[in-house]
Amino acid sequence: MKNILLLSLCLILGIGFTTAQENKTIKKETTVKKVVKKEGDKVIVQEVEATSSEKGSVIVADDGEENQYFREDTNMDQQTRTSDEFAVDEENRKMVEAKKKQQEEELQKSIEAAKAKAEEERKMLEAKEAERLRALEENRKKLEKRGKGIVKLQKKKKGN
Repeated sequence: MKNILLLSLCLILGIGFTTAQENKTIKKETTVKKVVKKEGDKVIVQEVEATSSEKGSVIVADDGEENQYFREDTNMDQQTRTSDEFAVDEENRKMVEAKKKQQEEELQKSIEAAKAKAEEERKMLEAKEAERLRALEENRKKLEKRGKGIVKLQKKKKGN
């Protein structure tokens, strides 16, 4: 029993010391950017995930000195991944529809108001034209009317 316990303890310590001397460096950086765009009733969520990783090993001259200088041999790797998600925002869609309906109603009202204004202007112009024709007729009658001693105007005949 004592031998088995001692043997297992030595194996565990031996494995621990060999794995503790692993001379590797790993550095991994992940950046996630999230962009939300609202276009009418569509909501576009775009995620960009950029991963930058450095993997390498530490190289030490194996000459048995303490505090040795070392150098690193690294490999850099960069990856980007994008994902687009489209969603329809019901509340926003309803608001857009209500706004469109309101704009159509306002347009219809403005068209009716313009027609009514045009009709009023047409009536006013007709009234002015009638007044002008009446004034013209009165002026012509007034000019044709001659006093007592004046001879009526006669039209000249051609050929004289």
